[in-house]
Amino acid sequence: MNSTDVYDPLSHESHEDPYPAYARLRDEFPLYFIEAHGVWALSRYQDVREALRDWETFSSAQGVEIGEYVQFFGEGSIQELDPPSHDVLRKVLAPRFQSRRIKEYGPLIRATAEHLIDGFAGRSRIDLGQEFTQRLPILTIFQLLGIPQDDYDWATSAGLEMLRRPAGEAGPSAAAAALREELVGYFVDQVNRRRVDGPTDDLFSDMALGIDAGAMKESEIQGLTLLLIAAGMETTSSLMGNIAHAVATEAVAAEDLLDGTGAFRAPAIEEFLRFDAPGQWLARVTTRPVTMHGHDLPTGSRVLVLFASANRDPREYERADELVLDREGARNLAFGEGVHFCLGMPLARMETRIGMAALLARYPSFRLEGEPVRYPSHVIRGFESIPVTLS
Repeated sequence: MNSTDVYDPLSHESHEDPYPAYARLRDEFPLYFIEAHGVWALSRYQDVREALRDWETFSSAQGVEIGEYVQFFGEGSIQELDPPSHDVLRKVLAPRFQSRRIKEYGPLIRATAEHLIDGFAGRSRIDLGQEFTQRLPILTIFQLLGIPQDDYDWATSAGLEMLRRPAGEAGPSAAAAALREELVGYFVDQVNRRRVDGPTDDLFSDMALGIDAGAMKESEIQGLTLLLIAAGMETTSSLMGNIAHAVATEAVAAEDLLDGTGAFRAPAIEEFLRFDAPGQWLARVTTRPVTMHGHDLPTGSRVLVLFASANRDPREYERADELVLDREGARNLAFGEGVHFCLGMPLARMETRIGMAALLARYPSFRLEGEPVRYPSHVIRGFESIPVTLS
């Protein structure tokens, strides 16, 4: 059997719809060797959760991607560090993502969402992906980082192009690599300006203070900033876009998503995360020999932990392949598990809750008008373009 007969994370088939392959993996090949890329795939909920919790055996320190994308963000990316280094660097960012601070961002997010929606006035057709579900998270993370408003357009186009991962390609293009260097240089300059001029109330200043306090190195700015940019540009955008697409295709209605006060229902967000996880998988590397499902994995084996497959495991969820907005039961793994549980999870949920409620309050229904376009990514699953007609 060829390795691509069941699952290849870089294939066009996986880009379009990986879920049939995930189902077969869970049932027939719960630990599957993808020969073309020299990696294993772990697909069942319990296995994925346990691997994510056991960072000492399934390490992130050798990169969480495959091919030439391994450690593309560079030094300082906390998703590619293990304790204690992971914990020290995470603490530089953690205060800004605590629940108390997250609540303070509500008015900013709401004002940004309303401003974007105001721009739809007088128009019957818009691209919800380009103009809202992608734009709101980008503007939010830019404001939290401290990027000057005059640089928003450049930083957006450069960041999105840098993050492109077209199906079939196992490494970044020359253009993406060049933009990465350009962005890193810009971010380092922003941090160093705050070291000279004094801190302001933003993430660049948090990094400046962290460097001056000896909690991080200047060389770690690259990984931290690129990770934050990726989370803001892709993860939350995908969650919001998947919800908008479901409304546009009448898979759900606004009244299914909002409560009696007009607030977006928290269980609905969790179900969208479970049903179609924005981040489909990340890799780990074994630090010791591991035996699972009849296979002996030597030390140094790269293993894909398939969050999205785990979230559709019928061993954990009834009607696992259905979108059930009032679902109860096991916690989904869309934001990871254990020490690498996503730091920005509360922010992503708040942006989605506030942004989608604002959109549906103004436009309770809209219809897909044209072909939606997915992100060119083998890791992120979401829409960069959702053309709709507004009602």
